[in-house]
Amino acid sequence: MFYSFELESYLHELLPERSGLLREMERQALQETIPIVTPAVGNFLAFLVLTHKPRAILEIGTAIGYSTLWLTQAAREVGGQVTTIDMNLGRRTRALEFFGQAGLSDCITSLAGDARKLLPTLGQTFDFVFIDAAKGEYLEYLELVSPLIAPGGLLVVDNVLFRGWVVPGAMFEQKYERMVGAVREFLRRLSQDSQFVTTVLPLGDGLALSLKR
Repeated sequence: MFYSFELESYLHELLPERSGLLREMERQALQETIPIVTPAVGNFLAFLVLTHKPRAILEIGTAIGYSTLWLTQAAREVGGQVTTIDMNLGRRTRALEFFGQAGLSDCITSLAGDARKLLPTLGQTFDFVFIDAAKGEYLEYLELVSPLIAPGGLLVVDNVLFRGWVVPGAMFEQKYERMVGAVREFLRRLSQDSQFVTTVLPLGDGLALSLKR
């Protein structure tokens, strides 16, 4: 947690009312320990889409489609389309069901498979890319997705503060050492990449927000 529980709760109360479908997805994710973005991050993603007005959006890491719906609800308002990738077939099936329930299937292209193999085959550029997948693969995603981001496009990456463990001297179990190291190296590379202007926000578990020059 990067701010007090009381402040977090207060900020949560200021969020716009969420649909019953989003709340049901939150309930299922909590019950089954499925990683999804927080409502605050979802709301921020929608805000970015509404202000940046991307026509082509790419998401790496669908899970059950929670963040996809936040992105797509905003994308529909600005005439955008969302392409989302995930290799977990069970979760993808559930996501497709939620997309149908939300009435947004026509705005979403769902691809099944390893993003590292699919990205080189997409053959198009995107105005907005959101990454929320295996943290140990973030560097690979960055290398593969950078050429696909149009000039002036946004790259948003979740969980980059990784429970605060990326801070030098932080204490965590040894089993997380490789993953923490990978996220630290990702942040170092991204922040030094001259083709992007990057800022990191302590929202949710940390968001990296990069504008391609």
